[in-house]
Amino acid sequence: MKRLIFSLPSLLVVGMLANLVLVAAGNSGLGTPMGDLDFAYQTWADQVLHNGVLLGISTQWVYPYPALVPILLAALAAPGHLASAWLIARMVIMLLVLVAMVRYKATSEAIIQRRYLAAYAWIGFTLALGPVSISRIDSVSVILALLGALALATGAQLGAASFWTFAAWVKIWPVALFIAIATNRKSWLKVAAYGAAISAGLLIFAFLLGGNLSVFSFITGQGERGLQIEAPMATPWLWAAVLGATDAGIYYNHSILTYEVFGPGSSIIAFWLGPVQAGAIAITLGLSILANRTIDKMRLSITDSDAAARRNEVIAWTAFTATLDLIVFNKVGSPQFISWLAVPIILGVLLGVKRWKVASALVLLLSALTWWVYPVVYDGILASHALPTSVLLARNLVEIAALVFANIRLTALTKQN
Repeated sequence: MKRLIFSLPSLLVVGMLANLVLVAAGNSGLGTPMGDLDFAYQTWADQVLHNGVLLGISTQWVYPYPALVPILLAALAAPGHLASAWLIARMVIMLLVLVAMVRYKATSEAIIQRRYLAAYAWIGFTLALGPVSISRIDSVSVILALLGALALATGAQLGAASFWTFAAWVKIWPVALFIAIATNRKSWLKVAAYGAAISAGLLIFAFLLGGNLSVFSFITGQGERGLQIEAPMATPWLWAAVLGATDAGIYYNHSILTYEVFGPGSSIIAFWLGPVQAGAIAITLGLSILANRTIDKMRLSITDSDAAARRNEVIAWTAFTATLDLIVFNKVGSPQFISWLAVPIILGVLLGVKRWKVASALVLLLSALTWWVYPVVYDGILASHALPTSVLLARNLVEIAALVFANIRLTALTKQN
């Protein structure tokens, strides 16, 4: 049985079946969890290919401009049928990454088994989250981030920094992973230089194409957004509507195609979440620096292998905590955001971090609850029904619990023991 599980053909079959299940679920008629492919990505691709609109370069756009690349490739591969090309490519690329995860520089039996566990974990998280895990631009950033995790696990820290920088230029969240390797005082300068060089190159390329300040619109354009209903901090206004309040509830923001809450104080909270999120990231950064300094102080009393293992723990817990900071204190709570958490979990598995099961279980639970939220009970949430809104509340409470737990674990690493 063990030989069957830890075999490449079995892994690839499981990966292929998971993708087929998600495609079937996404087209089952229960909501439109893969609607972005047809209603947003196809429209954006047509704007670029047929009207010459340079989204994110000379025209404001919600994502960094490199996110156009996979969208345009899918559109060119199947003109008018972007969704089909996207889903096929997503499955093929996932299978290729699974091969890399279990075969690339797998030098011992223990490492091979760890790689297979990481590969199956990715499939499991993807399947648990549902169709949004394969039908959003976030899935591209997740794949790039996973390649960075694999690079780091094989000792290529600068390779990891490169993958994570490119991933952040698709969707900003991988900066959380970058933080995790930039807090070691011995390597932060090289890591920062790599990230800065890649970013500078992408910016120069954009301006050569005729770019203007729209290149930064994925950052500046977020300021006017309200609280999306799935965001944890939107909870009070959702429940005010459930309890019958007339001055609080849900409305559809046509300009950004999403549901947000309204009510007393909602715009104030939406405004302040940006600074709060930055503060949370700063705390995580500080804890990570302290944890690395603690290891430096312990170097005379612990072996090199123990120091390396402890640094791996710092990296994994920092990545996990910082990613949760970006989710919990975010006024946008899109369901696909949960897919980000698979990367720090898989990074921890690849690095052999101990006591990692609780974090893994929390992310698996979050993924399953998020699929339940969207699309299963989403219409009930929009209608302010108590039971569906309770499912979203449970998901959000698990998010917050995961962040508290991550901070406790990271703080523990700042102490000598």
